[in-house]
Amino acid sequence: MTFLIRYIHYLRPHWLRVLGTVLASLLFVAFSGVSYWLAADFIQSLLREQMIVPPMPEGAIGLHNFIDALKHLSASFLAADTPSNTLKRAILFIVAAFLFKNLALYLQTILAASVEQRVAKQMRDELYERLLKQDLAFFHARKSGDLVSAAVNDVNQLNAGLADSFSKLIRDPITAILFLILLLAISWQMTLAALLIAPLTSGVVTLAGMSLKRKSKRTQEKLAVVTSRLNDALYGMRIVQAYGAQPYERERFTSATNDHFRQAIGKERLRRVISPLNEVVGIVVVAGILFVVGGRALGGQWISTDDFIRFMLMLMGMLNPIVSLSNVQSNLKVAEGAAERVFDLMDEEHHIRQLPGAVAASGFKQELRLEHVGLTYSEGREAALVDVSVSIKPGERVVLVGRSGSGKSTLLNMLPRFYDPSTGTISLDGRKLTDYELASLRNLFGFVTQEIILFNDSVKANICYNDVTIPDEKIHRAAQLAQAEPFILDLPEGYDTNLGDLGDRLSGGQRQRISIARALLKDPPILLLDEPTSALDSDVAEEILESLDVIGKGRTVLLATHRLSSIAGAERILVFDHGRLVADGSHAELMKTSKLYAELCEKEFTV
Repeated sequence: MTFLIRYIHYLRPHWLRVLGTVLASLLFVAFSGVSYWLAADFIQSLLREQMIVPPMPEGAIGLHNFIDALKHLSASFLAADTPSNTLKRAILFIVAAFLFKNLALYLQTILAASVEQRVAKQMRDELYERLLKQDLAFFHARKSGDLVSAAVNDVNQLNAGLADSFSKLIRDPITAILFLILLLAISWQMTLAALLIAPLTSGVVTLAGMSLKRKSKRTQEKLAVVTSRLNDALYGMRIVQAYGAQPYERERFTSATNDHFRQAIGKERLRRVISPLNEVVGIVVVAGILFVVGGRALGGQWISTDDFIRFMLMLMGMLNPIVSLSNVQSNLKVAEGAAERVFDLMDEEHHIRQLPGAVAASGFKQELRLEHVGLTYSEGREAALVDVSVSIKPGERVVLVGRSGSGKSTLLNMLPRFYDPSTGTISLDGRKLTDYELASLRNLFGFVTQEIILFNDSVKANICYNDVTIPDEKIHRAAQLAQAEPFILDLPEGYDTNLGDLGDRLSGGQRQRISIARALLKDPPILLLDEPTSALDSDVAEEILESLDVIGKGRTVLLATHRLSSIAGAERILVFDHGRLVADGSHAELMKTSKLYAELCEKEFTV
């Protein structure tokens, strides 16, 4: 299967452990064959007063006589001077054979488990890295619960499906082949009859496996819905409680878990029936063969009674790995369903790429220019920006205004290349943005967003995010510029205070000041402020804006806002409407020349 070939790629770094697993598997197979062979000699020693040692075949040992040679060697090895001593010796060597067989099995499973867990970690790390490189548009199209489910549940399901399979795929085929060779050597007629087991069990496994793969994939999809429901409720717990929506959310979550339960129980019923069904089919076929040919065998027409006993033991020994391989098939179908979801995410194309030969962006010295820029997020959706052309000089403070959804935030998101234009070009100091290295380009921008993103970590870690080597003096200076230090010092552990999930232990204004401090610590030449005060009350908003006025001096500032009362003194205002740039000028100029801007101001000041 394709996903197994791809899985093998992850095994290459662990080839020594894989080799150890193979060697341990071979030891298991060898001791397994020895233990069954000696068991046949042991049974025969019980049925006779004295073990008979057959003669060693004359001439060269080949396929025609190597069974006789094995019988001579094993009988000679076990035979003693008295029947009692022969029995004791047989018991001792059988116990030793089974002991070494199981020691080899333990070594094999330990090595295999080590490989499996390393591969699972490697796959999860790779998937996470792929997600980190994805475009923002990708995350807008995917539910976070689906992504969490894939990274955790699907990788676990894939690992669980392959956990037992990896070892058995090495061990069981070799074991089955070994016993098959011994069976053919004992009696090729009875062996060919016994091989009727293979097509019957294969047919059962194939039919059940096709259905199991479909059920497994649907089960993982339903589990992703459960994860998404849980994620939504935990993230929006304040709204849930404020609206008394606990019964509603409980019903939604219960509905999702019910759907998952129905899929999971159906999958497990099918998965669990495959192994016993195969074993029953195998036993029925073996019983039928014995019923038909057993009389001839016992009568000595095909094989001797001693060889018949040995054949029966070897046949049961071959049946175990065949049944075990049927379990492998069902496990692989479960793993395949999970693998499709995991590998689909890994293979998802990301469109924001760094081109070969990209140069480092060293600063903002001349001009940031948009020429006929347009952006459509996906097919069938209305364009977010349409034919926008504008030039921004270093040190300018530019305010973007317009109704909700007019394209302000979209423009800001395109400057650090969170999105690339569908049409037109954006250039910085005469070079297209795509000519710059992504990391150095994004390092030019400090971003403060309407949606405040803080992490479950200390104040200090949130401010110096991604660079723990920054000296404390610089962190404190950034906090002071953002007017955040007074309340930080009042926290229980100051800069070492943990902020909880999403900075939940701070007020909205405090969280926003932390995000501003984080942006300032980069000391960026360009500040992008996307509705930084929209979620705050008027007093706090005015304080934040005053702080931004101070820290914006000497920098290029692009501010998207709906608080027009705070921008009357702005030197330059861009007015957007339905993705188009419809006006560009100062407040006084726009009040005369832009009907839309005048209407927006009138509505705010009237309110």
